Amino acid sequence: MKTSEEKGKNAKKKPFKQTKILMKLALDDGWTQKEIADKCRSHQSVVSSWRKGVKNATEEQLKPLLELFGHKLRRNSFRVYWSIDPETNEKTFLKVEGKVIMSEAFCDARRNGPRLIKKIPKYKLVIHYQGGNEFRVVNQTRLTFKVTNEELESSQEDAVWGSEISDRLSIPALLELVDNFAEQKLSDYPSDAYTLPYIARKALLNHGFPLVGIVEYPAVW
Repeated sequence: MKTSEEKGKNAKKKPFKQTKILMKLALDDGWTQKEIADKCRSHQSVVSSWRKGVKNATEEQLKPLLELFGHKLRRNSFRVYWSIDPETNEKTFLKVEGKVIMSEAFCDARRNGPRLIKKIPKYKLVIHYQGGNEFRVVNQTRLTFKVTNEELESSQEDAVWGSEISDRLSIPALLELVDNFAEQKLSDYPSDAYTLPYIARKALLNHGFPLVGIVEYPAVW
């Protein structure tokens, strides 16, 4: 069985169906075919076939352009969230664009003898990549009914969470937010508090973002 990392690598090698649209976005922005070829480490003749729709590039080849224009493709690269004011019950609906690179829910893990019991998740962090090495974090809290204090249930995962959206964050600011969240918000969830900094950094590395302070052991091919 393939790991999620292997699946992610294979996905990047598949033909990117919106190659022609991405070419148009770059050309309309003033890029030449030669500039696109240089940026994508390809040849102008190949870029011409991309522009005409004769051939599709891979996501890996188009990564430099996706960094700049990916958010304009509207290829389901957004999620809809909401927040509900506890006093007025006013609802605010939120649309956050960008690929989700991490979505992690947190619950208090307890044991009854050898049997592991997990309570219903109370908090959740979702990280969207928004291009230009900037991110937004969605800080979610499980919604409950006022009278019974029971958690909402829905077939739509994000419908049961109240959400707050961060400002755009650089990688250092993102990691600082995650580490502070683990230390402060998850004080009653010790396992999650300890592992969240690792999970966030692994997610960034798996998506190709360079991190400072990582001890690397590169292979020689």
